[in-house]
Formats: sequence, structure tokens, C-alpha cells
Amino acid sequence: MGVSATFQMLAELLPEQRLALAEAALREPFLELQTAALSVLIDPAGLNRPDLVVQHYTDLLPEVRRRVAAQPQLFQAAVREEILSGSEWARRAGYEVVAAMDGFNAMATLARAFSDPSALVRECAADLLEGLAQRYYYHLVAFRMHGDPQSREFVERHRDAVIRSLGDLLRAYPAHGKRVFLDLAIESDPDSYPLVTDVVLARRDVPTFAAFVAALSSSPTRSAVELLFKLYLEPRTRLREVAVEVMRMRHDAAFASLVAATLARMPQDAFESLARRVREIPWWGAVEAAPDLDPISAAKMIEFVAKSGLEREARDAKILWFHSSPYPEVRARVLATLQALDYPSISDLAAGFLQDPSDDVKLAAARAIVALGSPNKTRLLLPFLTSTRPELREISAREVSGASFDRYLRSFDTLDPRTRELAAKALAKIDHRIVERLAEEITSLDADRRLKALRIIDYVEAQGNLRELLLELLRDPDRRIRATVLKIVELTGSLEGMKHLVEALNDPDARVRANAIEAFEDGGDPRTAPLLVPFLTDPDNRARANAAKALHVFGRPEGRQALEAMVEDPNEMMRLSGVWAVGEAGFDGAADLLLARGRREPSATVKSKISDSLLKLAQRSKTSEGAPRPAEA
Repeated sequence: MGVSATFQMLAELLPEQRLALAEAALREPFLELQTAALSVLIDPAGLNRPDLVVQHYTDLLPEVRRRVAAQPQLFQAAVREEILSGSEWARRAGYEVVAAMDGFNAMATLARAFSDPSALVRECAADLLEGLAQRYYYHLVAFRMHGDPQSREFVERHRDAVIRSLGDLLRAYPAHGKRVFLDLAIESDPDSYPLVTDVVLARRDVPTFAAFVAALSSSPTRSAVELLFKLYLEPRTRLREVAVEVMRMRHDAAFASLVAATLARMPQDAFESLARRVREIPWWGAVEAAPDLDPISAAKMIEFVAKSGLEREARDAKILWFHSSPYPEVRARVLATLQALDYPSISDLAAGFLQDPSDDVKLAAARAIVALGSPNKTRLLLPFLTSTRPELREISAREVSGASFDRYLRSFDTLDPRTRELAAKALAKIDHRIVERLAEEITSLDADRRLKALRIIDYVEAQGNLRELLLELLRDPDRRIRATVLKIVELTGSLEGMKHLVEALNDPDARVRANAIEAFEDGGDPRTAPLLVPFLTDPDNRARANAAKALHVFGRPEGRQALEAMVEDPNEMMRLSGVWAVGEAGFDGAADLLLARGRREPSATVKSKISDSLLKLAQRSKTSEGAPRPAEA
């Protein structure tokens, strides 16, 4: 016999018996039993006891509960009676049913349960309200943060019911302690703003105040930041103090991004008005927690600080904080902003940014240096004449070309060798009068200027254009100049040049003689060997070593013999030059010669040179062994 047939047979029993059996069936966890019992109990012509269904609502299976919620007209009166009954259990069941039937419209009724004498009833109502609030909060955030259309429809459908009950829920916070109602108040602004200011934040000495401050200090939403700014701009001191307090508590990087986004959405006049009113930035702790703040957010924060009412020193320090940002555009903005604010150390800052790894930042720094008219701009920009960035290269070239040749000469001694050479080559490209200027310099009465000019001539390879003037310098009274000319001018290719070289061999200055000997070797003509033989006994170690090495290169045995003798010479300087020349000559047995001397050498300086020469010989030998051999015939 089925359940339906069984309940039809029960119709023949007395009402009291039927009622007891139907009520018992509601407690059984079987769908057919509960469904049949529900039908009998709600039938106006039958038992007509919907109140029993309400009382046993917690025992019902989900499917049966849905049937009850779908027929509110049958249970509304019973629910009201149960809520007002003297039974704790019945009141609790009444609130559960009204929540199921009316949903968000039941929030006001459920809120009244917070005055119920039963803790069980109050807890039940709080849980029901929490569930509704969480659903609404989820859709509210989804709508506000992502613009979800379904969530928007949900929020608009239930907004009035939620806002109507929110005041009661906030006032009753100490009775339920549900954080979600505080989050709703934050996220529902501006609808909830009067409740926040006049209810939640009315008194500091109530639990709700502290709980709301805690919620606001940890909320991850844009609405929380917007609410904080509304409070921050309040004329009422107590509300502004709350905003400052919460902002100081926020030390999370996400908050810095949210603040920047909020500032970006403000109308420009409102943004600037707010900035001018600021005498401190209470959210700066969050900024410091975000060293990699994204470029858009960082830019807005820099702009706000720049327009703020902070003291100049504090303002500039906060802008400078961003100079270590991982984003080049942020670092460049720091420089541009401080330049606009007439930062006292802007020249030093711009010079420092020339070392930035980003070409964009270097370019911004170069522009700043030019705009500032820095007295060191030429020196600072010289290294960028060979930059791969066209704009940076153009700026540097323009500034360097605008500097006078005399200015370059004045800075010559302060530049490192590499920068000197780069500058000289750059000048040669952009200054078409460079040869004329150098010609003037090598005829100067100042020996130092003549020597600098010779070095520049070597850098820019202008020897051919100035050959006649250079040859005249071979008779210059300054030995440094005579020696330098011999190093940079090709003399072995002509009779006149050879004549000058021969004359240089008789120069009283040892450096000139040594350079002349080296020039003969570079010429590669063995017929000049007899000219060098007398210098195997030259009193100068460098001249003697150069002569011995050149003669060895020309195939003369006395060259090697002289080198072997120098390695054993009592004079330390002779041994030092001899060891160097042996390493350069690299004849068979050179390594054995040096090793033998090294075991007996008392001078640490000579020993070091022996090590250098042995290393050079080893490297040369390795390179030679690795070279491809000619194919056999």
C-alpha cells in the first residue's frame, strides 16, 4: 500500500489521531511521507494546521521546504502567530519560515528578533540575516568592481529592502557581531552614508565604532577608499579623525593603488583642492608598502604630493621616494616633477639619472641638464655621443658641438682616457674646423697645449692633414712633444721622414731615441738595422731594449745576444726592460731564459715582469698551436 493510500485511510480516524500521525510524518526524513503530511496539514477542508508545518520547518527536507516557501499565502498568518508565541522553538521556526518565504523583504522582520529574550532565537535570526547580507554583498561587489549586469539587476531589485533594514542591523551590532553588516554599510555608500556618520560613528565608546574602524581598515574595495575620502573631507572633526586614523592603519600595497585610483577619478579641480588642503598624507604607510606601485598609480600619487600643502622638504622627500621605482616612466616623472618644483639639488639628481639603466630616463635626465644650463653639461653628456638612442645622441652632439674647443681643452685633464677619445672623435664629426683648431694649438707657446693637441690629433687620426706642422715639432724643445710626434707620425715611408728619424736617434732625450728606434722597427725595413746597432749599448734601458728587439726582428743575432745580456745585467732597470723585450721577441728558448732568471732574481718588480712575459709567451704559443696547419702537398 502506498503512502497516499495510507493517508486516505487515515481520514476515517478521529481528528486528534490523524493530527498526531501527520505531525509524526513531518519528522520522518522521507520525501513521500513529508509531502503527504504537508498536503493534509495545509488543506483547509482537512486538518488545516499550517502552524504545525511552521513549527517543524527545520525537520523538513529541502524539496518540502521549497514547497512551503512557494505558498506564502497559506503560512503568513501562522508565521506571525509563531513569532509571537511563548515557545522559543516556535519563534525560531517562524523566523526561518519568513526568511524562506520573503527573502530580502523579511530582513526588517528578522531584525526585530534581536530584541527577543532567547539567545537561540537571536542567533538564528542573525545567521539568517547574515546569509541574506552575504548574497547581497557578493552581487554588490561584483556589480561595482566588474559591472556584472546580472549582479546589477539583483542589487537594484533588493536595494530598498536591504537599506531599510541596515540601520536596525547596525544599531544591533553588539547583539550579533556580524562583520558582513559593517561591510555592507561600507560598500553601500552613498545610500548608507547617513547611517555611517550618524549611527555607526556617533560614539567612540560603543563596540560598533571599533568594529567598523577595523572593517574599514581591512576592506579591499574601492568603495572603502571612497568612503574614507568622504569622511576625510567632512567638516565634522570627529569624522575626519576617523578617516585619518584608518588611513594611518593601512600599510598594505593594495590600499595605495586604491587611493591612487580614487584620486584619479576625482575631477581635476576637486583633486587639486584636496591636495592643497593636505598638510600630511595619512596613507603614506601604504605607499611605502608598495615599492613597485604601477606607473599610473605612482604618477597620480606623485602629482598629488607635488600639489599638496606639505612643507617643501617633506614634499620633495616623498616625491624622491619614487626614484627607486622599477618602472622607468615613474623615475622619469620624479625628475620632471622635481625640476618643475625647483628642487634645490635637481642638477645632481639629473646627473645621477644619467646612469639609469633605461635610455628613456637617461634622455629625460639629459633634457633636464640642458634646460638647467648645468655648467658641467658637456662633460656629463660626452659619454652619450655614441648612444644607441638617437634622441639622446642628438642632444649630446648638439651640446658638445656648442661647446668651444678651448672648453674641451680646459676639461681635458679631468677626463678619463676613454672619455677624452670619445669627445675628440665626436668633435671631429661635428666641428668642421677641428683641423684648423688643432693646427693653432700645436703652434702654441704653451707646451702643455701642444701636447694635448698631439694626443687629440692621434685620437681623430688627423696626422696626414697636419704632417708638415708635426714634422716641425720633431725639433720642439719639449722632449715629451718630440717623443709623442715620433709615436703618431709615419716617418719611414719617405726620405724626408727617414731623415727626421735619424736625427731623432741622436736626440739627447732617451724617450725620443726609444720612440725613434720603435718607429724604425715598425717600418719593417731590415736595411735600417745598422743604424740601430750602436744603441745596443745605449745608457737608457728602454732605448737599448727597443734596439735589441728591433734587431732581433730584422734577423740580426746581436739583437738576441743583447737581450740575453740585459736579462743578466746588474742594473735592475736594464733587467726589467730586457725581460719585457724578451717576452715581446718570443725567440726559441725565451721561456727557459726567463725561468732561469726568475729563480735567481732578487727584485720583486723584475720577478713580476718575468711572470707577465712568461704568460704572454704561453698565450702566444697556445694561439700558434691552435692555428690551422697548411695542407700537405
